[in-house]
Amino acid sequence: MSDPAPMEPPDVLTALGAAFRLYRHAGVVDPVEVCAALGVPPARTVKTLAFVTPEDRLLLAALPGHARLRFGPLARAAGIRRGDLSHAGAGRLARAGMRPRGVCPVSSDGAALVVFDEAVSGLGRVYCGSGRADSSIEIDAGALVAAVPDAVTAPIGDVPGGELV
Repeated sequence: MSDPAPMEPPDVLTALGAAFRLYRHAGVVDPVEVCAALGVPPARTVKTLAFVTPEDRLLLAALPGHARLRFGPLARAAGIRRGDLSHAGAGRLARAGMRPRGVCPVSSDGAALVVFDEAVSGLGRVYCGSGRADSSIEIDAGALVAAVPDAVTAPIGDVPGGELV
């Protein structure tokens, strides 16, 4: 008997009672294309980058869509060495109910460590990955952070020009 398929992020949010809206769009992979499909600027998005630790623990880094990830602060927030960060592959993401190009900070992987950039909770309504490349989630950023109660908040993003909007 096989294990049941993990829940996708929209199902996790529904189970938590979080208010969100799911938008279907073409399977786009480039952040600029995602923003064009949604009709929103990158500053209104939260991108999530997926890594694995040496112990195969999923590490999700969520930051404003137009920010660059600061790997050193992410590693420190996760309690690992920077050199121990490895990108999560499709198989590891599938175990968390997600696919590449649609990663969400909310997952069914209860052992995942999620690190939000300190700016995310104040972004208002944002769009983030849904676990798939062909849809996105619109949600209040504070509700998104609240949906991951054990998340860590740290200054992991570098916003060009230092402005969020």
